[in-house]
Amino acid sequence: MTARDRSRERILDAAEACLRRDGIRRTTVQAVADEVGLSRVYLYRFFPDKATLVSAALIRRDEEFWARANARVSAAGTISEMVAEAVLMSSESPLGTLALALAESEPREYAEVMGTFVHEVVPGLAGFWVDQLTAAQDRGLVRRDLDVVAGAEWVIRIVVSLVEVPGRAVDITSRASLVAHLDAFLSPAFADV
Repeated sequence: MTARDRSRERILDAAEACLRRDGIRRTTVQAVADEVGLSRVYLYRFFPDKATLVSAALIRRDEEFWARANARVSAAGTISEMVAEAVLMSSESPLGTLALALAESEPREYAEVMGTFVHEVVPGLAGFWVDQLTAAQDRGLVRRDLDVVAGAEWVIRIVVSLVEVPGRAVDITSRASLVAHLDAFLSPAFADV
């Protein structure tokens, strides 16, 4: 881990501490800077505004989450089942208990800061899905010529869309409904037919 990475992690730790203690409304960039012992100007080198800082702190996942996600997604027998597991996990607890508590206690502020969610989450989750799709290629679940980097970004966008945008075509709380929907629209793009 580089010095910049360590600084970013310390800033996110401080932001999380402020959010737990003060909530979104009362957490400021200056409060986070004070908490971590750095200048506010230095924090802006990492995060251009409060919304980006708060959303980054909320989407940072712990090792337990990633281990569980890896186990569930890797155990799936098809690409549709892999993505269905990701949708189910995301809809069960999309950002962890702190985010759920803040969404309930400060819904307007939560919605405002999470507008930066996709800007943070897509690049961050891409590595997870590149690894998953590469392993799926090795298992014969997706075609060998699939561009796994582009495919990973596409999968993330599909997962976020299914979780965040209500619709009538698929019940995202039902594994069977998700798999059927993904078999119809995702499998043809990813799997050998």
